Amino acid sequence: MSEEGTDLDEVLPEEPAADAPALIDPATIAAKEWIARRPAVLAAAGLMIGIAIHARVPFQPLEWAGGGVRLLMPVAWAIVAIACVVVAIIARSRPWRSCAALLVAMIFAGITLAQVDAFYYPADHVAHFATDTPRLAQIELHIDQPPRVLANSFGQYRSLPPKQVTLASVTRIKTWAGWEKCEGQVLVQISQPHPRLAAGQTIRALGLLQRPGPAMNPGQFDWSKYYRDQRILASLQIQQAANIEIVTAADPGLLARLRERTRQLLAMGFPAERSLDHALLRALLVGDSDPELRDVQDQFKQTGTSHHLSISGMHVAVLSGLMLLFCRLLRIAPRWTLLIVASFVLVYGSIAMPSPPVMRAVVMSLAIAAGLLLRRRIDSIQILAVAAILMLVYHPMDLFNARFQLGFGTVLGLILFTRRAIESFRQWRGDYLDPDFREPTLLVRASRKTDHWLTTAFGAGLVAWLVSIPLIAYHFGQLNPWAIPAGIVLGPVVVLALMGGFAKVILTLAWPSGAGAWAWIATQPIAWTRHLVGWLALLPKSNVPLPAPPVWLMLAYYAGLAVFLIPSRRPKWQLALRFLPPGLCLLAIFLPLATGRATQIVPQHSMRLTLLAIGAGQTAVIQTPSDRTFMIDAGSMTQTDMVRKCIGPFLRSAGQREIDSIFLTHGDYDHISAVSDVVSAYDVHDVFTSPRFRLHAVGNGPAEAMLKSLDQIDRPPRYLSRGDSLPIGRDVQLDVLWPPKGSQFDSNNDALVMKVTYGGVSILFPGDIQEPAEKALLADPAQLRADILIAPHHGSSESTTAAFVRAVNPKAILSSNDRTLTGKQKTFEKIIDGRPLYRTNRCGAITVTIDEAGHVDVKAILPP
Repeated sequence: MSEEGTDLDEVLPEEPAADAPALIDPATIAAKEWIARRPAVLAAAGLMIGIAIHARVPFQPLEWAGGGVRLLMPVAWAIVAIACVVVAIIARSRPWRSCAALLVAMIFAGITLAQVDAFYYPADHVAHFATDTPRLAQIELHIDQPPRVLANSFGQYRSLPPKQVTLASVTRIKTWAGWEKCEGQVLVQISQPHPRLAAGQTIRALGLLQRPGPAMNPGQFDWSKYYRDQRILASLQIQQAANIEIVTAADPGLLARLRERTRQLLAMGFPAERSLDHALLRALLVGDSDPELRDVQDQFKQTGTSHHLSISGMHVAVLSGLMLLFCRLLRIAPRWTLLIVASFVLVYGSIAMPSPPVMRAVVMSLAIAAGLLLRRRIDSIQILAVAAILMLVYHPMDLFNARFQLGFGTVLGLILFTRRAIESFRQWRGDYLDPDFREPTLLVRASRKTDHWLTTAFGAGLVAWLVSIPLIAYHFGQLNPWAIPAGIVLGPVVVLALMGGFAKVILTLAWPSGAGAWAWIATQPIAWTRHLVGWLALLPKSNVPLPAPPVWLMLAYYAGLAVFLIPSRRPKWQLALRFLPPGLCLLAIFLPLATGRATQIVPQHSMRLTLLAIGAGQTAVIQTPSDRTFMIDAGSMTQTDMVRKCIGPFLRSAGQREIDSIFLTHGDYDHISAVSDVVSAYDVHDVFTSPRFRLHAVGNGPAEAMLKSLDQIDRPPRYLSRGDSLPIGRDVQLDVLWPPKGSQFDSNNDALVMKVTYGGVSILFPGDIQEPAEKALLADPAQLRADILIAPHHGSSESTTAAFVRAVNPKAILSSNDRTLTGKQKTFEKIIDGRPLYRTNRCGAITVTIDEAGHVDVKAILPP
């Protein structure tokens, strides 16, 4: 890709004569010519500004003051945009006025597109029939995408059965009045996969209709927002394949058949034991995700090399280069070669999973090919702006997508900064060589080629890293110090893997009987990739968790980067620019660590308890004024992979990087399922539990497995009993009220009962105790007094529960619950005498903040 026209120095006029008056600043002339040569840049900037501010601009319908005629606000903004375009055309003889009018027109066009996409839906949309709670519904659907089977959810101690997922468009819904017309897309999840389900079919299904759930914990991925950005406001959960009736089996179309055939050719010849390599190769080549890649994806993310795993411009460039090489070997004419390569890029982009990076790479490749065919000047920034405009017009909400921002931002940074970064790096080394000079020996020429490649790779990697740091911290809450060397090391191996996957498809198509051999050949670079990224993930501090930086800090950072583009021939200014790259490197590393963390940690001289929403189970996190973190229980019966989905994102959002200790009340699965993962991921120092934990673990598979894993890493649990007391932070005390030594109760009633006290305020954790333990504790009711009560046994009632709650006399009760309440839990709500009750199934994560003066603040992540 040519970078011609991307440097401001190229448009500077020649130096005027010494006696000539300086009428116009050369920088002003350069800026005017730069904008004039790139009108798409101004249009793209205006479009992005309009989309970014669409929610802050009125979008409610207006009514004429006299006639009562309603006017939708997007229509009004569209009229303003058209009027500004007319002004731009009329004022075209005055460039600055014309440009200003064009900018305003694109801003209002962006507002119009974004508001229509975000807020306006048809009156018969399926969302009108969905609520936050599942409702039984019979719906007629047209399947838009080929159904995919997710084979395993990777529970630590038990695997869940496979499920089938797809996207479908609603055509009709059955009501009391019969079948009614309905519109909108839904996410379809089938617990028992249907073997004959395919894209293009029209089906009738009976299932549970509801809205996608919001993020229930701080830092957790918000599926509700994600699907809303895709204009998907409802999901349909189908329990059995028998609840699906195939009405028509329409032809899915040429594109769907091509996608399916490509994946079949790629899968042929892979044995079952190589399923992980096949899943990784499929992700690299066609962008398919698979639950089996969970650990590998985490390693790519941890090393800052996720761009290698997802389809991007690099993948398109490598495969296009392969196709170009084939055409050159066949001695095809240059024009026909360009047409063949452009056609290949278009087909590949259609086969791969549609995403902003894929679409950007395809649009830019086709634009470059068209420019070459038409013998037009190629301006990479202009082409990038056109690609952004096309994508945002098609789907405006992609502007807020992490992939869109990272993809376009990184490519723009590479175009603007790479050459200058390489020149600055060579000046720092003091070995900038004349490119026309040729060394006589082969060894010296090879060393120079290697040096040139490494310098270019390092410069490009440095630029991409510097540009993406704020966006990665904002969207993913992390910093990857090893991203540059890891990307350079992984690059050649990933290229080999891509070439192997492409060759696998072509060779299997030509010689199907040799699919096993082709699969073995393609597996080798994939295995190297997997082992290499696993080794890189072991490097110390490969992934530093960070909270999202404030927007002002990101803008200031990018303003500092933009200074590097200012042209100047003054020696002092050039010297300052020479020191800018290393200064920005230090700023990128240390400023987020110094300032970003301070935006999320516990307020000074305060203690914070957060009861996470994890379904059927219990997990609580305590953050002390001395910045130490403790957990009480870590498990769930309904949520798998808690560290990646829930605990990790929460700790990252809270600015915490380690956990000091875990207190386990007892050994039930819903309290310990994630303990081994947490201890391994956060290097937990101590695990505390009750004295009879090992005895109760006999015959309890998950508890036995957890104890075995703790013993293997030399972290056996330590035991606490009644009367023990631990200082767990500055002025924070943990007292153990139960069980006594020599207790003979069952696992639930032998659970640790603890009281945490700070600032004169206490929180009681009774675990899953039931009537026997409650009755014994009521023998001394004064010891139970607490300001906050974590409801015993997930807010279930026993014959002694009313007396137990009266003895505690809490100001608020917190309870960790699954979506559906049991009869005992409903009874509990009736016997607490109207005390405030916060349940995680309704409130999401619940946070209690206590300051040193004893003031208590209880907040839930979901609004009441």
